[in-house]
Amino acid sequence: MKELRNIIETIEGLKEPAALATLVRVKGSSYRKPGARMVFGPEGMRQGLISAGCLETDVLARVESVLAGAKPQLTVYDMGSDLDLVWGTGMGCEGKVEVLLERVSQVQPWMPLCQRMLDSRQSGVVATVFECRGESTIPVGEHYVYQEDTEGILPQDPQLREIVVQASRRVLGRGTAAPTTLPFSGGELDVLFEPVLPPLALWVCGAGEHGRPIARMAKSLGWNVGIVDHRPALATPERFPEVDRIVVGHPQEVLKDLSFDARSAALVISHVYEKDRETLEVLLDAPLGYLGLQGNRKRCAKLLDAVLETKGELSEAQRARFFAPAGLDLGAENPEAIALSMLSEVQGVLTGFPGGHLRDRKGAIHS
Repeated sequence: MKELRNIIETIEGLKEPAALATLVRVKGSSYRKPGARMVFGPEGMRQGLISAGCLETDVLARVESVLAGAKPQLTVYDMGSDLDLVWGTGMGCEGKVEVLLERVSQVQPWMPLCQRMLDSRQSGVVATVFECRGESTIPVGEHYVYQEDTEGILPQDPQLREIVVQASRRVLGRGTAAPTTLPFSGGELDVLFEPVLPPLALWVCGAGEHGRPIARMAKSLGWNVGIVDHRPALATPERFPEVDRIVVGHPQEVLKDLSFDARSAALVISHVYEKDRETLEVLLDAPLGYLGLQGNRKRCAKLLDAVLETKGELSEAQRARFFAPAGLDLGAENPEAIALSMLSEVQGVLTGFPGGHLRDRKGAIHS
């Protein structure tokens, strides 16, 4: 979601027309997946990435014709053929990818809706028409936006409207982008459906020195990051300049006023025993996707026992999302490596991946 936000912000700042490239379909293996975007602007300006560097040069050569004709173009690259040598250096990705190029001179109607969804932590789907066959009059480059319980931007035709809504709901349920062929009016439309999901959010409960690399790394990933601590001398903008929000106060007083959801995580790292206990008492009942407690096994067990004396046994769902000690077993010792260990675990849990070596993964690397 960070990439989509950056692309929209780049287009907002355009002073001259530019070309928006969208990876709309992949067959086989590819470095990027459907939904990857890149803006080619004036004077060599670029934002985003659609490949590992093997497509951008050829796409750039097509930008001028798109800007001159103002008509979207769909280009197919077969990275598994001998022609791979033309646009790469024998990258050997073994995949066929399709890229839609559109002329943009200003923010398009679908973009502010996506921005609002990201800002308000709502979910939806953006659908991009990238190929039409038969008698359909829907133009290539048409964009629709689906949001539950809101108007969004949907087709005027009732039949196509219902088809787009149903396809959007399926994609939103899976949570991954999917190019889909839709039958319509004597023809077919190829449409990329992309879920627009709330950015991953992390609450760092503890503003000690080891919390600073956690906040920096999480923010660089495009996450929403907040700091919670009872010590005003530590929880300051000077110490955490990159975070979205700083909350100062005792856990039982301030945590109940924060909003959490299944794409939210919290790391309890204050290392003040009573405050960590109070924090756990509140957050174990919160609808988080992940809750982690930093510390050695003995301290974590002692804290959990103290919490259970007050709350009683944890439910199966609470145990499933609670990780103590927090982090993956990476041999981490310094604050930066420990931050990497914990954030890697958060990433895996919130996205539904188990971690481990890609070498040992059965089947495709990406779902």
